[in-house]
Amino acid sequence: MTIPYGVISDPHYHNWNTFAVSDANGLNSRLAILLESTKEAAIAIKEAGAKHLFVAGDTFHVRGTITPSVLHYVTETYKWIINELGLEVVMLAGNHDLETNDSVYSANAAASLQSIGVQIVCGQQPFSVEVGDVNVHFISWRNSHAELLSDMKALRKRLEGDNHDIVIHTSVNKAIPTMPDVGIDAQELKDIGFRLVLSGHYHNHKEVLPGVVSVGALTHQNWGDVGTLAGYMVVQPDGSFTQHETSAPKFVNLEEGVDDSEVRGNYVRFYAAIEADEEGVKIKNTLNSMGAKGVVCNFVRKSSMMTGSASTSATSKIDSLGESVSAYCQIMHDTDGGFDVKALGALCGDILLEAETGTSE
Repeated sequence: MTIPYGVISDPHYHNWNTFAVSDANGLNSRLAILLESTKEAAIAIKEAGAKHLFVAGDTFHVRGTITPSVLHYVTETYKWIINELGLEVVMLAGNHDLETNDSVYSANAAASLQSIGVQIVCGQQPFSVEVGDVNVHFISWRNSHAELLSDMKALRKRLEGDNHDIVIHTSVNKAIPTMPDVGIDAQELKDIGFRLVLSGHYHNHKEVLPGVVSVGALTHQNWGDVGTLAGYMVVQPDGSFTQHETSAPKFVNLEEGVDDSEVRGNYVRFYAAIEADEEGVKIKNTLNSMGAKGVVCNFVRKSSMMTGSASTSATSKIDSLGESVSAYCQIMHDTDGGFDVKALGALCGDILLEAETGTSE
């Protein structure tokens, strides 16, 4: 029997602060987008002929804490997916779901969803589902890479045949190009012998090696997700798969010369050198009029941009902490080089934004 199945990962349901407000019923606007994206993915997966929706970990965002307003709306969403849409849902424990370092059922924030029919996978034992002629296996979060690999090998040794896929939640090296190799090498996972290894945890969809796939997050969630591929997967009975983005806003870094399609509906961080504050206000208003979902501007005064020297003669012209930091990064790049000044500026901008607005997530 040939039946596809659907996979999402890392939805990180949360009452987000940045670019968010809550309505009179306590529904956070960013959470609402996440829930609508979940329904969008579930509908598409159902229309593809699937009967199962698998969640590859990190259902919730804050470890050891879940607010009633998040739990209520998430519960209602998955109740709709199960009862109205008719999909069976299997939800894997990820590290963000857990109050403890290890997979302990009672410490899993998603455990209460079991009462509405979600199959929760959390603990030391693997869980398996038959999807037509394919068996899909699940191993929940392991705090040790060695333990996860050992458990995967022990499971595979007990299985006969080739039609076995596995869903895990771990860091896979090279899934995010800028991430240092602190996870498991894709070849190690491939050599265990599963047809497909589908891993949550890293927020970028990528087939690192044939058959070893980072599922990627359901949506972009913060500035750290800039440039990543988010969405959901549909896996076919022959092991082929497709990845699809949802209509959720993306976090994007932009500079001068952008067009409407890059701005409209997205969270935009805009970089520019300006002469005066009035120019900055005009740029921000223009971005809003182009349909940005939210705007953060990183402006540097042209008068503060110094090249080729670490001289501080223009320091007095810098009239904000952001400009000061940006100018310092530019000075260090011009004198020492060896790093991506734009990436460093973005990182500094994130830190400053959290400090100034109290939006640390």
